Amino acid sequence: MKNYLLILLLLIFVKMHGQLAAADSLLSIGDYKNAIEIYKTTDDSYFKLARAYSQLGDVHSALSSYQEGFKKDSLSVQPRFEYARLALGNNDPATAFDVLDKLIVEFPENATYRYYMGKTYVGLGREDDAVSSFAKAVSLNVSYRAARIELVKILIKKRMFNNAILNAKKGLALYENDLKLNSLIAQAYLGAKRYDMAIKHFELLFKLGYDTDYNRKNLAWSYLNDSQWQRAVDNYKIYNEVYEDGNSLIYFNMSRAYLKLGELDLAQQCIESSIAFKTPELHQEFLQLATIYVKKGDYKNAFYATRTAKKEKPENDFIGYQYVLAADQFYADKAKKLEFYEEFISQYPNSSFMEYVEARSKDLRKEIFLAAKK
Repeated sequence: MKNYLLILLLLIFVKMHGQLAAADSLLSIGDYKNAIEIYKTTDDSYFKLARAYSQLGDVHSALSSYQEGFKKDSLSVQPRFEYARLALGNNDPATAFDVLDKLIVEFPENATYRYYMGKTYVGLGREDDAVSSFAKAVSLNVSYRAARIELVKILIKKRMFNNAILNAKKGLALYENDLKLNSLIAQAYLGAKRYDMAIKHFELLFKLGYDTDYNRKNLAWSYLNDSQWQRAVDNYKIYNEVYEDGNSLIYFNMSRAYLKLGELDLAQQCIESSIAFKTPELHQEFLQLATIYVKKGDYKNAFYATRTAKKEKPENDFIGYQYVLAADQFYADKAKKLEFYEEFISQYPNSSFMEYVEARSKDLRKEIFLAAKK
């Protein structure tokens, strides 16, 4: 009888082993549905069942299967880690944190656990802790590209540009032509206003075939701020041709570059295009147009452009002051000039330009008085 029972148990074991082997084979070739059906008929296959559900995208069933498995085996490392990753991907960083926190205590030198803890902190809105976790991950494994990218991204978000640049450089020392790292360091240099270095990395991205609207626009912006006016114009033109023709800000910046190049007609054309494309506030564009008219010696149109800017932003004392100056240049009659200065004093009593306005008003009154005496 004992021998019979042993043989029966052996047959059951062999059958179960064969079923598991078959299910494992199905899992390996991507037949998750049939693998799941077999795993369901066997005991102690919860973790394998969870992996199959996970591959199918059935996150709820996968998490439930892991939880059932932990009732029998709460110590296995790989299933715990898989469960934490799945919870994190399911927008449940609190659950992921509880699991990863214990794993890090057990395995403090594991860079991967630190990386996922960093992502968990991001999900929890704890950015400072995320920085520490990603930094720890790359200190444990300097070639951990994913961790370094996340570290640089969050440093840029926190406007810690110099730190972001330093960490991106360490990554580029290993992956010189890495598109993502070059893109991130270019963004960091932009944030730090180090436009010459931003140009270097944006140009490399183009050489590597990574021509995007963001890269083209910001390469042009970097040239503009590096006083390379013609190159700024050339790249803005490419942006208009390839990506978007109708962006008010692009034409505004092109006008600025043309003005620096002394191309006043082209500067005017661009600022007029900027005005045509932009709504609803246009005060900056009309001020730019006024500047161009002044350069051309056309004080009449400079006055009208400044007046329009003031209508767009009547509370802005800087624009109000520019309006008064434009009127001073345009009108010959001193009494008419004085009207604008007195209007400014009434409208902007606390303006930082008041000293200049009052001094000019005083001079005009004196000139009007002396002229009347003659």
